[in-house]
Amino acid sequence: MADQVPNQAKSQQSAPATTEEILTIFKRRGLFDSLRKSLFTDFKENSTHESLIAAIESLVESNSSATSLATRSRGKAAALLEGSVNRSEAFGNVNKFIDDHVSIRNDDLRKKLEDMVQQIYSELKEATETGTEPQKDSTKSETNGKSSPSGNEY
Repeated sequence: MADQVPNQAKSQQSAPATTEEILTIFKRRGLFDSLRKSLFTDFKENSTHESLIAAIESLVESNSSATSLATRSRGKAAALLEGSVNRSEAFGNVNKFIDDHVSIRNDDLRKKLEDMVQQIYSELKEATETGTEPQKDSTKSETNGKSSPSGNEY
């Protein structure tokens, strides 16, 4: 009976990493956020971003919108503005840009994600084999050397 407990602990230690464990580490390190920020930076550097800002400014400055927005509470004004933007041509251009940009970068994004997940999986595998914790800050992202609020770089 005493031999079964160490064997059970050993078999649990050598179990492969689960998807949930990998996802938890992926999120904890901020890797999803770093990818999202990279895509948003690409959007901000594109003319589509400028046209969206111009369309929003135009909606706010138009006579009917300005009167309507000024008489509403902030929440209602934001909802009205959001609805106007969603119906505008500029928002359709943003969606088209996103679809086009992601499809162009699809292979690059897939490779980057696969590399990140593989690194986490390797760390988890090594940690279970040695009985240690996986490294928390070994995956670095392209965030210009900035570190996260927790002090870990990602």
